[in-house]
Amino acid sequence: MKTLLLIALALPLITQAQSWPSSFSQAKSRAEKDVYFDRLVTFYCGCDYVFDDTEDKDGDGNITETMIYPQNCGYVPRKPVTSSGKANARASRIEWEHIMPASYFGNHLDQWKNHQNYEECETSSGKSIGGRQCAEKLVPWFKKAHDDMHNLTPAVGELNGDRSNYPFGEIIGEKRDYGACDFEVNFDKNLAEPPDNVKGNIARVYLYMSQQHPEIKLEPEVFQMMQHWNHHDPVDPWECERDKRIEASQGNSNPFVSAKCD
Repeated sequence: MKTLLLIALALPLITQAQSWPSSFSQAKSRAEKDVYFDRLVTFYCGCDYVFDDTEDKDGDGNITETMIYPQNCGYVPRKPVTSSGKANARASRIEWEHIMPASYFGNHLDQWKNHQNYEECETSSGKSIGGRQCAEKLVPWFKKAHDDMHNLTPAVGELNGDRSNYPFGEIIGEKRDYGACDFEVNFDKNLAEPPDNVKGNIARVYLYMSQQHPEIKLEPEVFQMMQHWNHHDPVDPWECERDKRIEASQGNSNPFVSAKCD
């Protein structure tokens, strides 16, 4: 009887844990607390970091910011100093990046392109909240895809900014601008190339997103490249663990990953 009571009490907690994030903010918070709490390594460059700089390593008085240790991964900022002469803060913090950019599956929506035409997307002062935010507010499937934890990863803020919403691809002969981090951006062609050891991880996210959210369509050339990356960079142990943790929090796994895990 006591055992049944304990199970009954535990069920609401399990149900509550396995639910889709209600916002992008909640998705990021859950990613930190449920997934990456003991995996303090950035996705593209393998840099160590902490979620809260309690030791105030940079001496700015902020002990609740994320802090990257570039010396551990050989990361060298492309722009160590901003145009205003201040240290580039994005080079020393992590940011949550959409592996598949939100614009890839949302910028064709009318709510994104013509957000100024929607009264629901006006602020109290009469200004528009912006296309991406308008699509989040008015298009349920877009919001769900936008907040999908499988598509989120911690990255060096500068890389997140430089990659912007550029598609991934192969860049031949592009110089390396980030020290030992094998991440390349061609700003003329609006293209980014990640390190070889995460190309498969990226591919399995793209394939998952197009399956989980049917409204997302991969162009034939993108699908072919992702299939190639998926084959040549197999699932690794952390990828399996990450998938299990996201499933425990969000309620679903990535079959392109879980099928290759024990």
